[in-house]
Amino acid sequence: MANIRTDFFQGGNSPVTRLDARTKLLYVGWVFIMIMVFSHPLYQALTFATVLAMIIAGHLSWRQVFRSGRIGLYVGFFSWLLWTLFLRNTGHPLAAIPVLSWPITDLGFTYGLGVAFRIFTLFFAFIVVAMTTSTRDLIAGLYYLRLPFAFSFVIGIILRLIPHFLAEHETIVEAQKSRACEFDKGGLWSRFKKHTAYVIPLSLRSLKIVNDMSVAMESRAFDPNRPRTLINRPVFRTIDYILLAVMGVWLGMAVTVRLHGFGGVIPGLL
Repeated sequence: MANIRTDFFQGGNSPVTRLDARTKLLYVGWVFIMIMVFSHPLYQALTFATVLAMIIAGHLSWRQVFRSGRIGLYVGFFSWLLWTLFLRNTGHPLAAIPVLSWPITDLGFTYGLGVAFRIFTLFFAFIVVAMTTSTRDLIAGLYYLRLPFAFSFVIGIILRLIPHFLAEHETIVEAQKSRACEFDKGGLWSRFKKHTAYVIPLSLRSLKIVNDMSVAMESRAFDPNRPRTLINRPVFRTIDYILLAVMGVWLGMAVTVRLHGFGGVIPGLL
């Protein structure tokens, strides 16, 4: 239980951690636009490579990053499978799914891989930014990007509560295991029913945490709509301007390339 973290932020003094929070937030927006511009996985792999570079420059643990983003991996691979099935009658057959005899086409395989890359890239870009930026800096970054403070504060609270709920989940699961509740034994329906042993307590615990937080904010007369000043005002440095310029030029080149018919699974169509 000592390994359970209640915050995404990993701390440290890496080059990515020292970046202005606004630069990292704009990077997430840049990633979102880039994965929308291209649909071909080869072009999207370039954007995904920047996420891998952020992980290296941020001195993050690969195991911790992929463990935190395992839901994104599951969703991405499942989406790849679904698109392969949806487009099984479009394109040239490459192979056939055993038993069902459904063909796997080049279009379905490639487009599904492109969708998976979109999910992987955006999800892990968000994870990397959350791991290299404190919640306080994220709220300040959103606020100084001219977003409403109420929105900025809600995003900060969500980032703070997600790992806290994960920690609560681990605690409840361990408590139920100590009571001889074996979640991985039995048939499918039997295991499904066993999960209620932690779903119900976790739901009740989550409601209590949210209620306690709302009462605490109300007792302090918190009003998100009033003008505010923050202690840590973000300041752009030279490296921030360089990275923003690189992202701007890269995005301009990507849009130009896409308008000329490159970067789609089918040129001029997808």
